[in-house]
Amino acid sequence: MKKVIYIVKSELHIYPPCIAQIRILKKCGVDVEVWYGSCDKQLLTIFDSENVPYVDLREQRGKLPGKLDKLNNWQQFAFSVKKRMKNLRDVSKILFWFGTAETAMPMIGMLKGYNYALTSLELLDDNKFKNKLFCKLTGDAKFIVCCETSRAYIMRNWYGLKKLPYVMPNKPYDFHDERRKTPSIEATQKAIELVQDKKFIIYQGILKSLDYMLEMVRAIRDSGTGYYFVLMGLDPENIFEDIQKEYERCIFIKNIPAPYHLEVTSYASIGFVFYDDRNSLNRAFCAPNKIYEYSGLRIPAIGNEVPGLINTIGAAKAGVCVPMKRGDLIHAIRDIEDHYDLYAQNAYDFYQGTDNVALMKQIIVENGIQ
Repeated sequence: MKKVIYIVKSELHIYPPCIAQIRILKKCGVDVEVWYGSCDKQLLTIFDSENVPYVDLREQRGKLPGKLDKLNNWQQFAFSVKKRMKNLRDVSKILFWFGTAETAMPMIGMLKGYNYALTSLELLDDNKFKNKLFCKLTGDAKFIVCCETSRAYIMRNWYGLKKLPYVMPNKPYDFHDERRKTPSIEATQKAIELVQDKKFIIYQGILKSLDYMLEMVRAIRDSGTGYYFVLMGLDPENIFEDIQKEYERCIFIKNIPAPYHLEVTSYASIGFVFYDDRNSLNRAFCAPNKIYEYSGLRIPAIGNEVPGLINTIGAAKAGVCVPMKRGDLIHAIRDIEDHYDLYAQNAYDFYQGTDNVALMKQIIVENGIQ
């Protein structure tokens, strides 16, 4: 196969692992082209600078009410992809790489005779319907990539795979590890102005699980360390007000597209990461981007006791994994505060220990790409 067409259905800019895979393919000398349904212009600027061609499939949303809109979205996307595939010459030399499970699912029944690969960023145990759909695609895939070792074995068991999926951790690509970065866009300039003179613990991502968040904010408040709590991301359930009621030194920064959000993260002292693993294998065997984003900036992390964190930041002593209880969290904050340089160095060593470029080269060689 001489070329890779990498496809993401919706909002490519919110998937750092997909962005990393695309850019690493390019770095490794692969002829890679990107097809997307929607994407932030700032990411396209990066693709332009690296000579990565792209095609806008013009995803349709909001045309119909409720579930009909999602059905229309899937059908329109599948039609757009298939139409372009049919217009290509010598498709036997092209690998179609679907960057998310949601991207691949609409293509069921349309990929016979095509070479394709799958990236799965999530386990789908919390959605049996989607899991069944994805299963239908796995058998004929040239290879599958996931982002956590336990997930790879679970997927092999679920889908009856002959080959274990490749495990590519969600480590950012082309990462600059300097602290207190200079802002490069207006959104980060405004955010950094809010936090640059403050000592703070950061949480980045979707605000959720209010009970866990309240335990953390109370721990920060009562730790006696003077930290602010900065929450950067999306607040779909409007829980920030409840968090701020507990502690006035809370700041909310609306989601900033990757990789620019790291300009803000670089000012933090400690990173916070947790997963509510109640009734979810996906969250128990979590594979968060943020543990690599924190560690690459030498920022120690506080996480809860789930396998995906215990086996990474916990095992590397790149931070502390504790129960999500106020007293345990206070102890974790103070422990990191007292041994900051050691935890910071361990964090950076953990980051450096993952080489996704080497793994991509292995994928290229073993699957005859180029």
